[in-house]
Amino acid sequence: MQPQWIKTDHHKANYEAFDYVPGVTASGRFAFISGQVGVEEDGSVSDDSATQIARAFANLGEIIKAIPASPRDVVDITTYHVGLREHFSLVRTEKKKFFGDWDPAWTAIGITDLALEGLILEIRAVVLLPSIA
Repeated sequence: MQPQWIKTDHHKANYEAFDYVPGVTASGRFAFISGQVGVEEDGSVSDDSATQIARAFANLGEIIKAIPASPRDVVDITTYHVGLREHFSLVRTEKKKFFGDWDPAWTAIGITDLALEGLILEIRAVVLLPSIA
């Protein structure tokens, strides 16, 4: 099986500006989702941490839905944080809202910068593709 790009209209500006592909399915069993950040559809970044974190998880949800899959199919996430300790409780709260009682493997990494000025969180995910009956 050839790898296939996963794209949504929400990410169209990023495709064109950065050669950015938000996800790829591979080997018929997994999808690899590129880092999702709290960028609005118009490319803006909120100054409000809670808003930006919620938007990052919403963007992740859009890609998962486009696969199609659900948050329960996510088996691994890596989160990259500018200000890890400052925002960690907000990320945990939003993660719990997003995944509910499901807990994928999770690695949280503190970093100094992300691609766009003002970003504080990036979420990368691996999805186990649902079985096709």
